[in-house]
Amino acid sequence: MTSQTNTEATSPETNPLPPPPSKPLRICCYGSSSSRTPKKYTDAAYRLGRFLALRNHTCVNGAGSAGCMAAMNRGANDADGKIVGVIHEMFVVDGSDWFTGSSEVFGKGGKKKHEILVARGKDLQERKRLLVEGADALVVMPGGPGTWDELWEMACARHLGLTSIPIVCVNVDGYYDTFMTILKRADEDQLLYKKPHDIVHFEETPEAAVLWIENHIAEFKKEAEQSHPIRKRTAAIRKMDSNVSGSTLSVWGRMSSFLGDEPTVMSQEKDFGGSKAFQYAMVFVAGMSLGLLVAKNRAASK
Repeated sequence: MTSQTNTEATSPETNPLPPPPSKPLRICCYGSSSSRTPKKYTDAAYRLGRFLALRNHTCVNGAGSAGCMAAMNRGANDADGKIVGVIHEMFVVDGSDWFTGSSEVFGKGGKKKHEILVARGKDLQERKRLLVEGADALVVMPGGPGTWDELWEMACARHLGLTSIPIVCVNVDGYYDTFMTILKRADEDQLLYKKPHDIVHFEETPEAAVLWIENHIAEFKKEAEQSHPIRKRTAAIRKMDSNVSGSTLSVWGRMSSFLGDEPTVMSQEKDFGGSKAFQYAMVFVAGMSLGLLVAKNRAASK
């Protein structure tokens, strides 16, 4: 099954790369921690860590001493990148700076720019929270049930609109083809609120995954900046409408309520308050309504 990929961006050595974002990203990375992880996966994880460092991004992961986690940390460390490892307190030995089960880059002699966060509690919920806290994006390498649990929990949050963090799986050798199939089947059976590609994205290489994240975030920021003037204008209209003493719309709202009707909700996308003709028309309508009300009361009193 073919992944949703940008194949032109998968070979940085032969394709010119865009400059890194002006603001480095904090990217959370999931992946295997097993010593039995196939070399093709650890090689890809090493490239992920190295590429993140070369793009000035921070690599956040579970600090494992083996598998994809260890490999991505070696890659980031070798390229002088910054790494944040999140481990559970059970791996801290006697409160010292030795962390059993964590990657060697966090041990004695490791670079000072690296950071270890220690999660507390009787389960892994706090650790999972610290991994994604402040993250700009999520990259998922091949892994087992632990990796799947982390992936699907965040995919669920994105599906429900609880987070906007972009998620991309690195589909090394088709590892995540079956996940793509599941999402497609769920969409066909109308079990999803969003389209599969809006929940989880897939790329074939770690370099393409990072470049996709950069582009996705840049596009999102661009759209937000373009919509900012509209939000600002809408806020100004709302402020104008809330000014009871000077708003014709408020006069009409009070008059409508007095007549026993619900006030008409005006569209805030139009600058009604700036139209003199509209203001005159509303005053006329308000006057007619008052006249009808007086006539109705006089007829009822006879």
